[in-house]
Amino acid sequence: MYTRRGDRGETDTGRGERAGKDSLIVELEGTNDELNSFIGLARAKVSWDDMKGDLARIQRDIFTLGEHIIKVGTGRSLKEEDTKWLEDRVDYYRKEVGPVHLFVIQGGSEDAALLHVARTVCRRYERMVVSGKEMLGISEHVLSYANRLSSVLFMMALAANRRLSLKEEIWDIRPHSEGK
Repeated sequence: MYTRRGDRGETDTGRGERAGKDSLIVELEGTNDELNSFIGLARAKVSWDDMKGDLARIQRDIFTLGEHIIKVGTGRSLKEEDTKWLEDRVDYYRKEVGPVHLFVIQGGSEDAALLHVARTVCRRYERMVVSGKEMLGISEHVLSYANRLSSVLFMMALAANRRLSLKEEIWDIRPHSEGK
């Protein structure tokens, strides 16, 4: 489908306004879509029903996040209990993973790598939400949800590697000369 209306670098936003394709609202809409696409890719790849189910719910929640931002909070919106659900899922995967070391080198399995990519897109989304919070009237729940979502994606990536019996590669934070 094409309309030619965007040929000069503007588009219609979900708010019913014309905006530059490089505007914050269009970037947020696009990053919301990108995040949901990467989560869909991870969902298609992982083999475990618990992760598939969690990722399916998260995809629906991301549509709700987008609706909240696009409709200036007048559409559906996530609630505090949705963020609490993510916290419960972080705890669930963390029990399986055990102690977590910072500076995990992303990868291991394809499943984990895809979840890490989704996590990094989520972090960018979160930064953009912070940038547009006041201007776009974005709820605190959107920001807290995005923050917890990146945590659950991180824990899922670690759990995926553990389930596949792959040991995480940890970045040594000591200065190079000390690591010899």
